[in-house]
Amino acid sequence: MNPIRHFGYLVQYGGVLFVLFMVQCLPLRLALWLGEQVGRMAAVFTPRRRRLAVDNLKQAYPDMSDAEAERIAWKVYQHFGRAAVEFAVGHRLIQPATFRKHVVCKHIERLEKVLAEGNGAVMITAHLGVWELFGMVLRYFGAPAHIVYRPMKNPYLDRLIRKQRERFGQTMIDRTGALHPLLRVLRRKGYIGFLVDQHIRRTGIWVPFFGRPARTTPGPAALSLTTGVPIVLCYGCRLPGIYRFEFHLDEPIYPQPTGDRDEDIRRLTAEITLGIERFVRKYPEQWLWLHRRWHKPPPEVAAEGATHVESSGESG
Repeated sequence: MNPIRHFGYLVQYGGVLFVLFMVQCLPLRLALWLGEQVGRMAAVFTPRRRRLAVDNLKQAYPDMSDAEAERIAWKVYQHFGRAAVEFAVGHRLIQPATFRKHVVCKHIERLEKVLAEGNGAVMITAHLGVWELFGMVLRYFGAPAHIVYRPMKNPYLDRLIRKQRERFGQTMIDRTGALHPLLRVLRRKGYIGFLVDQHIRRTGIWVPFFGRPARTTPGPAALSLTTGVPIVLCYGCRLPGIYRFEFHLDEPIYPQPTGDRDEDIRRLTAEITLGIERFVRKYPEQWLWLHRRWHKPPPEVAAEGATHVESSGESG
């Protein structure tokens, strides 16, 4: 590793450890407030990223004013600053005995139905609300998940965050080469988790998101079709008050192969993406507008209204 880059990684790691120490020492209300202020500071020091968020909002909501898009963009930064603190203290606050004090689950009978069937499932969430607590909720209800993730460039921070996620009951799987490990989990009737709301450059397929073509991982749909297990969408968003969250579960989506695998993958991926869009519209201030979700599609995709399938069968 380049010595300068290595030193930079160590500085980042040390800074994060210091912040975590401060968060653990402060009263919860003050720590959450501090997280929001750090988020606002990040908005000040990353103007290009903030402008990207505003641009994304204007593309998703063509009638939205510049002032409203700017307001929501600032709220997004505040949300993620607070969410980082919520993640940092989650293992301490959310225990089996206190789970229902902090977490409300809507339509939990949908997950219980899947658990009773005993065949495993593909669990889906998005960078919406408090997604880092997703694994904790699944573990509480008896569905500890193997989660697909992209390692961070900083190996020290990557190890730290992986350790924290594993404390929440998740088993982390590097998205590079994830296909075979995920198939093994599903064939053993286990549970796997994906975040599927980001641009996937190489293996993505084009499906509509806010009415525009967005390149999306086909992995969950392909795995569901291959193994026959259902897909369950789960979203966790913040409720008013101090450290209270609501998790919502959609009706399970059962694969129905037609013989046209590419079209089946496209259809399932579009259905998943539509479910995510529905909840982003409900909680726009808690979604990751800071990511460049929409890229220019090839002419044939734009002409067909995001119905063209470029590739399938691999996890993004």
